[in-house]
Amino acid sequence: MADYAGHYEEIRAAGANLVAVSVDSPEKSAALRHNLRLPFTILCDVNKRVIQDWGIYNAREKGGISTPAVFIIDRNRNVLFASVDSTAARVPVQEIVRILQSTDLAPTAAPKRYFPSFGDFLRAIRNSIRFPNR
Repeated sequence: MADYAGHYEEIRAAGANLVAVSVDSPEKSAALRHNLRLPFTILCDVNKRVIQDWGIYNAREKGGISTPAVFIIDRNRNVLFASVDSTAARVPVQEIVRILQSTDLAPTAAPKRYFPSFGDFLRAIRNSIRFPNR
């Protein structure tokens, strides 16, 4: 989500808005939004209905969370682009910005493999210590 915060102005300049969906409580989502300084709204799907309806429910992790996914939806609620990703391979946010700026009616983007660095592991360990109940 922090990557999207870094490109939020570009997303808005392309005429789009950004909303995240989380299975966390409103309190946890508000804390995450504050800690990461996210400029966009996080909607809370604590009953996991939205992620199940959209086919992105991952029952194997943390008691059921969403698979990472990006949907570009037009004003008429038509899905123009969908990318259901994995933790290791995601469509980079720069590609999403490019799609939003494009006039192509059939946008495409390829996921990019992500290989965690040593620093990523250290940050994950630090965060698990700082925020043990997440």
